[in-house]
Amino acid sequence: MNMIFIFIGAITVFLDMRILTRYGLVALPFVGVALDIAAMWLKAFVSPLFFWLHIPGGGLFVLIFIYVFFKAIAEMWLDQSTIT
Repeated sequence: MNMIFIFIGAITVFLDMRILTRYGLVALPFVGVALDIAAMWLKAFVSPLFFWLHIPGGGLFVLIFIYVFFKAIAEMWLDQSTIT
């Protein structure tokens, strides 16, 4: 998981977008994993209903990964005038 975060962060830093957007795209996967881990502990010690937090926690990481992947592919292979 750590290597995936490093690769996603390194790719995100070089994308053509505003700096605050890049900061958010680097930070949001960590928020998703923290939410996923919090759901695991809350589920065990507070209530079994916290298992629903696994879905947005994992989904946040997946959505950011997919967005960064397709944005990087588009910037590498498509004409730059068609991206904006």
